[in-house]
Amino acid sequence: MRGAAPAAIASSAPGRICLFGEHQDYLGLPVIAMAIDLRIELRGRRRDDGDATLRIELPDLGRRDAFNPNEEPVYRHGRDYLPAAANVLRRLGLSWPTGYDIRVTSRIPINAGASSSSALQVAWVGFLLAAAGDARATDPLFVAEIAFQSEVAEFGSPGGMMDQFSTALGGMIYLETRPPYRVERLPARDWAFVLIDSGEPKGTNEVLGRVRGGVEAGLAALRAARGGAAVDVGTLTASEAAELEAGAARELLESNLRSREITQEARRRLEQPACEPREIGALLERHHAELAEHLRVSTERIDGLLRRAREMGAFGGKINGSGGGGGCFSLCPVEAERVAAAIRADGYRVDVVRPAEGLRVKVGEMA
Repeated sequence: MRGAAPAAIASSAPGRICLFGEHQDYLGLPVIAMAIDLRIELRGRRRDDGDATLRIELPDLGRRDAFNPNEEPVYRHGRDYLPAAANVLRRLGLSWPTGYDIRVTSRIPINAGASSSSALQVAWVGFLLAAAGDARATDPLFVAEIAFQSEVAEFGSPGGMMDQFSTALGGMIYLETRPPYRVERLPARDWAFVLIDSGEPKGTNEVLGRVRGGVEAGLAALRAARGGAAVDVGTLTASEAAELEAGAARELLESNLRSREITQEARRRLEQPACEPREIGALLERHHAELAEHLRVSTERIDGLLRRAREMGAFGGKINGSGGGGGCFSLCPVEAERVAAAIRADGYRVDVVRPAEGLRVKVGEMA
């Protein structure tokens, strides 16, 4: 499993859009996600100076970082993801014989819901494994699990594992987010999506905390009403959720149950060879309505951008990511460039994206 530290390593991972299942993965409910052809890339060259320090340059963020992965540092801030990945791997027995000078570049919009942070973590875990001479650097399931552990579990964050698995695996996937995390690859479709950065920063942890906290409060209330009997959100019915008193917890829980059914309907349609994009567009609209009207994670600007894309010919779309700002996308299999150009002319960052492969790791002098 272990080999010599390579002279050079190149590791990259794509961003992603969540087609169906927003705010579902941390509840153990399924999601449908798609990796997109905007990537983050790490390129590193080995140093042979006897120092195992990893020196990282992140020009897109205007910062640099450096740490020795063989030592367990005190985290320097609340979500110090890069050393966290080394800490998780070191606890599994890995070590690094030499240091690297690393440069990180990205085409993924930052803080816009396209999973730039998880793409970085997936590419980073792949890089660390390759630098340790570990053959699991090219195992996307293992990399995804370590990325999740180091980005979410290590810091007790409220998120799920959709981002790490979708960026590591690539393509369009249906992911069951309860162990053992069953993944189903959905048929490849070269559909174009118009991805729009609203320019409004996300409120990821605040939104996740509010929505997840509300749903979990509703589930706890149901358990209490049943004398402590287990309540499984995966099989809970709308009539059972209606046992709760009217209020925020019930509204959030019922909306998540409707989104669960939308996700399953989308899966059934996407599995069909003759799936029509207009059908998927209509389901995206239904899902966005739940997120906007009941979870209240959208914004007036994002709603307006989606409406404009639809009026120009898009088949439907939704907010992308946890919400409170960030980005959105519309399914636009025809004239995507025209729609993108019109919205771009209003001053927004807009990318036309398609499905993409997942984690890539190359080693050697020419990596």
